[in-house]
Amino acid sequence: MRILMVSTELAPLAKVGGLADAVAGLAGALGARGHDVRIVMPKYGRLGGAASAVRPLRKLPPLAVRVGMAMHDVRFHVYGRGRGGVRIYLVEAEAFAGTAIYDDERSLIRAALHAQAALLLPRLLEWPVDIVHAHDAAAVPALLGRNQWWAGRGLPGSAATVLTIHNLAHQEIHPPAGAADLGLPAGMAVYPGLLEFHGKLNLLKAGILAADRLNTVSRGYARETTTDPVYGCGLEDLLASRGGAYTGILNGGDYVTWSPAGDRDLAATYGPDDLVGKTVCRRELAAELGLEPADDRPLCGFVGRLVHQKGADMLAPLLDRLAADGFTFSVLGTGDPEQEKVLRAAAERQPRRVAFRAVFDESLAHRIYAGSDLFLMPSRFEPCGLSQMYALRYGTPPVVRRTGGLADTVVDAVDPEGTGFVFDRARPEELLAALRRAEVAFADPDRWHALMRRGMACDFGWDRAAASYEELYGAALAARSTKG
Repeated sequence: MRILMVSTELAPLAKVGGLADAVAGLAGALGARGHDVRIVMPKYGRLGGAASAVRPLRKLPPLAVRVGMAMHDVRFHVYGRGRGGVRIYLVEAEAFAGTAIYDDERSLIRAALHAQAALLLPRLLEWPVDIVHAHDAAAVPALLGRNQWWAGRGLPGSAATVLTIHNLAHQEIHPPAGAADLGLPAGMAVYPGLLEFHGKLNLLKAGILAADRLNTVSRGYARETTTDPVYGCGLEDLLASRGGAYTGILNGGDYVTWSPAGDRDLAATYGPDDLVGKTVCRRELAAELGLEPADDRPLCGFVGRLVHQKGADMLAPLLDRLAADGFTFSVLGTGDPEQEKVLRAAAERQPRRVAFRAVFDESLAHRIYAGSDLFLMPSRFEPCGLSQMYALRYGTPPVVRRTGGLADTVVDAVDPEGTGFVFDRARPEELLAALRRAEVAFADPDRWHALMRRGMACDFGWDRAAASYEELYGAALAARSTKG
């Protein structure tokens, strides 16, 4: 199939969160399966270390693209050499010139311009497209599905639309007048228009209704977002109304970068058949962070953003108590200043039991995954999550809340096939109870090693996810054909 992907993030060029890795991972897996995948993202004023590989696409001249009443000068660039069935295009325009990937003041104009430029490419390249896959880029199905400008010009090929929602909490909600920034008729932002939602303009709502098929990044999150307003963020009834057209497909993990068998950031490598290197990694991590872990108590790691979603604030009240009982903690993350302050104070009170690093350090993250006995991920909600997948691969049983992708990937240790420790309610007391259960299991080496090995045997790679997306694309094509 010929697949056009549209995303605001793509590793290694522009990354804020898991979206960048997910798009790169899925595209690579689909390309390896023989599909022709082309990705379109904005060319921001600052790109990652790979920016030197970005060059102008000389066979396409500069264009003027109209969004609403304004004209925007656009140039196309390419990244890399298009190997592995994946080609990457970047859209250069003044609206993307800043270094920020997200800009609230210009978000609608950026969304519309990105979508318009992406939808121009198939015709400019004389490349018939089977699937237009928008990653959180809801303007794409909204424009392609209902905008008369596109209806009159069409895309070459079937151009069935798929919208993947990576996090429902991120929505474009604006005053109705924002329709002009999208280049859409004002009536579309007034009831019963496609964009109207409780008197506001909601771009994601329009994308949900317009896409031929839509999905989110785990079955658990798909279920939660159709049944619970906390997760559905006001769109739960709309998502439920799409019925079988809305599904969950679990993201995959990058087991090339994240594998203890060949990880160059580690003091020693290891695998399920030889765990000696894991012991070395534990010792070296403790020395690096100035910790003195007890042999009979777990060293617990946390790597993530310090925001309400990730639940690190549930851990903070427990640190002193658990440190006194022999637990040790290595915490890596930045975010909420108050959470940073609390964690820093705990590390100062318990310098041999609690280490806190308020930096982004991916190399240290690798060492925490490998050197910890437990990986803490007490998220209040988690559409998919990758950290628990990597913790499992590193033989570090995760402690997670039963939500979204965490519930889909971690089996509680009470099960004979258990791989980690799961709790239900987002309360420090429940996290504490899970850690106490882990403490008991850790005291039995045979039981603990069996738990580790079951986790290391889990395979959440992208090839599995790519096969599921192929089925979703087939359903989108069938739905598009019935529309004529």
